[in-house]
Amino acid sequence: MILDAHVHLPCHDASLVTFEEKKKALLKDMQKAEVDGVIVIADSESSSPIGTPDDCVALFANMGHVFVMGGISPLIEYEVRLARLDALLAEKKVIALKLYPGHEAFYIDDPKLDAAYDLCEKYRVPMAVHTGWDNPQYSRPHLFCELAKRRPSLRIVICHLCWPDLDLCYEATADCPNVFYDISSLAHDTGLLERTRQSLNRIAQDSSQRILLGSDYGACSMEAHIALVRSLKISQQAKQRILYDNAADLYNIHLS
Repeated sequence: MILDAHVHLPCHDASLVTFEEKKKALLKDMQKAEVDGVIVIADSESSSPIGTPDDCVALFANMGHVFVMGGISPLIEYEVRLARLDALLAEKKVIALKLYPGHEAFYIDDPKLDAAYDLCEKYRVPMAVHTGWDNPQYSRPHLFCELAKRRPSLRIVICHLCWPDLDLCYEATADCPNVFYDISSLAHDTGLLERTRQSLNRIAQDSSQRILLGSDYGACSMEAHIALVRSLKISQQAKQRILYDNAADLYNIHLS
């Protein structure tokens, strides 16, 4: 079984205009890549080509293999969006929340975010966080370590492992058992792929139970990220944990 824990609706293909067209493209590409389930991550904006939480919930209603993660921002209609996500979490229509520091100008230790972290703890769902190449100062690895230790019951997913600084990301958070890593977009830059593979190998040999398959589909290839996992020098059991088991356990997903 394969579960891609980090996809978005495709927004870079000009031929795909409506959400329904984007949905059909996603489902077709899932089948092509032999992916059994996905988590579609909605935007934190009030309107977006990748969909708001309400857009994505409506689009994938009653689909047992597509799940929705809701974006949230302390800068955009924060209180209103928190209340709406509270309702969606209560109805189990959203399975986690995501922050986009770097795309947006806020730090992950901003006190305003306590309300969002509280919401995740209330429903026992993870908080995923964008990291990496664009404005990385907002989500430096040491900030995750501090957050994880301050909130040991909050499960935190570091998306992209602070790319390209994977080793630094892991070194700072290795001793934080409530921190997980999704590998979305790591296979996209082929020029750095071997360096990325070496770093991911070291991390997987130590903590394969904390790594999740993610592709950042919509901008990146599902197949390339599955191939990256399968190329790692770890056991088949560890690869299966990364491809499915870890995300299924973390996000409480059950695929038949």
